[in-house]
Amino acid sequence: MHDKVKNVVIGGLLHDVGKVLHRGTRIDGRAHSHSGREWIREYTDDNRILDCIAYHHHQEIEGAGLERNNLAYVVYIADNIAAGVDRREIEGEGSRGFDRNRHQESIYNLLNNSNAKAVYKIAAISKKINYPQDIAGYNPESDYNDIYFGISEGLRGINFQGEYVNSLLELLEAYLSYIPSSTYQREVSDISLFDHSKIIAALASSIVLYLIAHNRNDYNLELFRNRHSFYKEKAFCLFSCDISGVQQFIYTISSKGALKGLRSRSFYLELLLENLVDEILSASSLYRSNLLYTGGGHAYILLPNTYEAIQKAGEAVKNTNNRLMEVFGARLFIAYGLQECSANELMSKTDNPEDYSNIFRSLAAQVSMRKLQRYSAADLRQLNHSDTDREGRECRVCGVSSGLEERQEGTICHNCAAFTDISPILIKPDSVFVVSREEIKGTSLPLFSAQGEDLKFSALKVEEVKEILKKDNDKVLRIYSKNTYRTGFSLATKLWLGDYALSNQDGDIKTFAELAESSRGIGRIGVLRADVDNMGAAFVSGFVRENAAENKYRYITLSRTATLSRSLSIFFKYYLNELLANGEFNLLAPAGQRNIVVVYAGGDDLFLVGAWNEVLCAAIDIRRAFSSYTGNTLTISAGFALFEPGYPIARMAAETAELENSAKHNQHQGGTKNSISLLGMEVIDGKLQAQHTYDWDSFENKVLGEKYAILMSIFSKAEDYGNSFLYNILDLLRQAESDSINIARLAYLLARREPGKNTADETKKSYSIFAQNVYQWALNPEDRRQLITAIIIYTYNNRDEKEVRRNE
Repeated sequence: MHDKVKNVVIGGLLHDVGKVLHRGTRIDGRAHSHSGREWIREYTDDNRILDCIAYHHHQEIEGAGLERNNLAYVVYIADNIAAGVDRREIEGEGSRGFDRNRHQESIYNLLNNSNAKAVYKIAAISKKINYPQDIAGYNPESDYNDIYFGISEGLRGINFQGEYVNSLLELLEAYLSYIPSSTYQREVSDISLFDHSKIIAALASSIVLYLIAHNRNDYNLELFRNRHSFYKEKAFCLFSCDISGVQQFIYTISSKGALKGLRSRSFYLELLLENLVDEILSASSLYRSNLLYTGGGHAYILLPNTYEAIQKAGEAVKNTNNRLMEVFGARLFIAYGLQECSANELMSKTDNPEDYSNIFRSLAAQVSMRKLQRYSAADLRQLNHSDTDREGRECRVCGVSSGLEERQEGTICHNCAAFTDISPILIKPDSVFVVSREEIKGTSLPLFSAQGEDLKFSALKVEEVKEILKKDNDKVLRIYSKNTYRTGFSLATKLWLGDYALSNQDGDIKTFAELAESSRGIGRIGVLRADVDNMGAAFVSGFVRENAAENKYRYITLSRTATLSRSLSIFFKYYLNELLANGEFNLLAPAGQRNIVVVYAGGDDLFLVGAWNEVLCAAIDIRRAFSSYTGNTLTISAGFALFEPGYPIARMAAETAELENSAKHNQHQGGTKNSISLLGMEVIDGKLQAQHTYDWDSFENKVLGEKYAILMSIFSKAEDYGNSFLYNILDLLRQAESDSINIARLAYLLARREPGKNTADETKKSYSIFAQNVYQWALNPEDRRQLITAIIIYTYNNRDEKEVRRNE
């Protein structure tokens, strides 16, 4: 790594840390740049870093008399680019227009033309979601003190050398994610101090490498005196990549013991992408501060627009694809794009207001093109030449014919065996993931360097990793921890990971059969696939203010794009775990810990399996939480289906995907999408159709809250009314779709089953209400459809396996 890059990244990350002091009860009346310098001086005496903190504002740096190559000039211009303006006011020196008690506003306040005013309480990231809300009378001073002490304690474990930069990044993410970057009353305060500082570190490191590549060392001239000229230069390059073949790789496996393989394969793809990102960053002399986004098989990196960085990024992807082809055949492929850009384009300050959005459109087009042209003639020849087992055997899980070994469960290839063996370790709370140059301990899976060399990925306990670092430190390339900041580990990177998985008595992930057995009523597993609606449009143009009187593009900035993507990643990869561990919706299952396994949860989507009734409850919890989290500016659509434990995994995934697609195309009174489609496709007039598709409010309030609830009021209390009565009602409701005479038959059935004279008055009243409602709902097509869905769910939730066999 270039020493300049290391120093400018640390300086950029810490340049505004003094704001924490100014806003707490430990009020420092000086400018935050000076108080921040004094605070950080307790941990390092490196003036190259301290100058970046002390001199990042115009009036400070102008009269400081710094050497012309001082890195403070780099942080100064990066700060201007990140803020989208030349900053002249300084928070913390009594300037007018600042409110030190101002809260951080939600990034969703301005998304998709919203005009919300929700804010966050000052807090460190924890398992509980810090929902944006309306806060009146809240004084954040004492909470800022907690932030100060937390950062101070964390800094004691960091030595300000290159191997600890990522740890510093994670420490600041933990404590500054709900701290506003600016409390200036004329600015929107929806960018956190962490996101602002991270973008500055990314911009600053790219600027340093760009100027080094062009032998331009007078930072005073290039970045201060001539800064407006520099804003126009194509100094940056945005890199994007996307993994193809995810579905085939994860789901094309046999059913026996499949859940272990599903979870570990999904996690492997996450680590494959993270490792590729780190290899590109390392080859380009950059840190993870330049990683703008990773999740769901996608990644964005800010690079300097230099020949070296662009070439190395492309080579890293090419070499990784070659190795993937050798190890996994045509299953996996990584497509990428590179787009040069200027600071003005990143700030949306060009003559063409679409220039910022066009950067992402160009990247998407390049990625799509490479997906269509993924293999050369030589690649195709290699794919067609594969070793076959002499005895004609193949892996019973994935079907390959090489690297086979005999296990108790049958013939299996080395990689599938590793996926199975490593799965129990992945869910352990103290698991740490090590990438090494050679196999060091236990089961390992293949990863690859930027040059295409073999690397090994192992899942180990924390104490095992500490021992390895003492004895074989040179073998370890990097360490990943999940959802935990380990600032004491050098080389450590924290990954947000949706790793919720209920274990059996052996400490292993529950099997499909065990999850089905834990279901209420019908013994089935539930599968939920869901993702955010219109996510691509939100990233490209979500902050365009269509009704703005002037400059509707003013809020489209790199900082907001990065903040939005990180916020979504934290929800799906981290907060999801707590939503499943402490479920709330209890109509179909008790509140509390869910019998569920997260197969994957990416930057904007998820795939869950578990006890069917608990998965459906979890779907409602997730949707409710996401609505509150995003202020209803984004919505989710989902597909949900029930399966027998031995049903082929690939079919589960495909059929649930069809339902999710139906939800995406659902038109309702509130619009399109924002829906759930459930219970499977049905043949209607010779075509497969999703008959049970609803917008979320209708499903929760009408299907469950109204129809299901009234079914419970009768059938859960009165022993005289069994499921056979419900089956008769269901049959007549279905026939009423084509012949209205069945509504009359339904009325007769309801009248015939009225309670007898000796029945308690309360039971008579309840049945009367039930019968009247059922009849009225039968008359209306939409109410009738909702009632059919409610009856199906109720019978699933209240019958044994023998009944299932008789009625399927």
